[in-house]
Amino acid sequence: MKVLLVSPALRNMDAYQVRARGCMPPLNLMYMASCLLAGGHEVKIIDLYAENLSEAEFLARAKAFGPDLAGFATYTASFDMAAAGARLLKNNLPGLKTAAGGIHASYLPAACLKSGDFDLVVVGEGEVTIVELADKLSKGESLSAVAGLAYLEDGKFFSTGPRALIEDINALPWPAYQLVDLSKYYLGITRAVGTAPAASVLTMRGCPYKCTFCSHHFGYGGRMRERAPADVVAEMKSLYDNYGVREFQVEDPSFTCDPARVREICRLIREKKLKISWNCNVRANTASEELFAAMSAAGCRRALLGVESGSQEMLDRMKKGITLEAVRRTVALAKKYEMRVNAAFILGTPGETEETARQTNSFARELDPDYVMFSVYVPSPGGELFDDLAARGKLDLDKVYGADYITVYSEREPMVELSAVPAKKLLALMEEYTRGFYLRPAYVLKRLRTLWLPGEIGRVLWGVALIFSRQFRTLAGRLAGRKEDENSWTY
Repeated sequence: MKVLLVSPALRNMDAYQVRARGCMPPLNLMYMASCLLAGGHEVKIIDLYAENLSEAEFLARAKAFGPDLAGFATYTASFDMAAAGARLLKNNLPGLKTAAGGIHASYLPAACLKSGDFDLVVVGEGEVTIVELADKLSKGESLSAVAGLAYLEDGKFFSTGPRALIEDINALPWPAYQLVDLSKYYLGITRAVGTAPAASVLTMRGCPYKCTFCSHHFGYGGRMRERAPADVVAEMKSLYDNYGVREFQVEDPSFTCDPARVREICRLIREKKLKISWNCNVRANTASEELFAAMSAAGCRRALLGVESGSQEMLDRMKKGITLEAVRRTVALAKKYEMRVNAAFILGTPGETEETARQTNSFARELDPDYVMFSVYVPSPGGELFDDLAARGKLDLDKVYGADYITVYSEREPMVELSAVPAKKLLALMEEYTRGFYLRPAYVLKRLRTLWLPGEIGRVLWGVALIFSRQFRTLAGRLAGRKEDENSWTY
């Protein structure tokens, strides 16, 4: 059977937001592709986010392949684009079955099926389910025995029940890198070190923490399953040797939650003599001198730290599991071992006041990381705060998708006010804090001293453009008469 896997584009993101976010290979689809290939199926991946294809170009590519099944990754911010892509294919490829997967579809399967754009939803981890689905469809057999599916039967929602998590993720084949063009991918401006080819790697699934604002806990049932360090580094070496990759992004939401395992990965990177740079998410409650020394020696040059707030009371309300002092220690260690620090902060979660927001801004300046990102919180499907709002009828689950969920320096007011600070005020504070941090004379001088590094001038210019993107967009709109992009898709 021919299976087309599609990563959707993100609508309503300008070039500055895209550059800040970066564009990395769709590992979720690449894992499923490798399993489908092992199962004897023919697979093609189209990454609409990376390639920015028009409707006509996408349809032409799909028709040339002639799929029997098209599977779309779904993220809340791009679900409308995934649905539009599925609808386009269904209207032009008779007999095609469409499926949605990913955390958005898994959490809201009934809402995903309502429009008729998707025939099926793959709920939870998709590697085993997608292979069984393709097998059954190719033989014309019933899907009722395939665990992890949802679909409409006689107009009524039907679920085949949950599929058990994959216990040994080391048994999964590596992602199908041969199906994507790695030259189209790049790290975000706060993650890149140089201009070398980049790729991403996932070393574990799940997250042991239960932050109220985050959906990672839901995504894998709160369970953490780790890959063997030797397998992780073998994959990195394969990318190093066969694809010329020299920069890596570790996609784990909490890479350092098992410090001993991280140190072993670092030891193996050095043992294999991989001359690489990489970035990862770190947890303030796991930082230590020994860990950061090992990471630095193995090439870690960017540390992403979810600080979230400068108020300990707010951190406790979020169930973050860290202290302000631990954050201070973590940032100091990262600086000592020559890692640039990207600190992320959230404004507007329950309990936020103008005073706690001010404390967050002050704490960001005290830490003086290399980069900051202030975001106005948007309820994330699968998170505790989202669940609470949904249970109280505060969200229309049929409309939970799209541009409201683009959080990279978004200018959209949150659809639900969760704190005492009004939405308009939160957006104003986000902009004020961002500009205030980056336009400090000391910070500007620090960045100017690094302009000799590979690619740094471009990253600085993109950063400046991002900070002033609202003004640039307003000016561009006036100059262009606010004409629609000829490649924009309809919904």
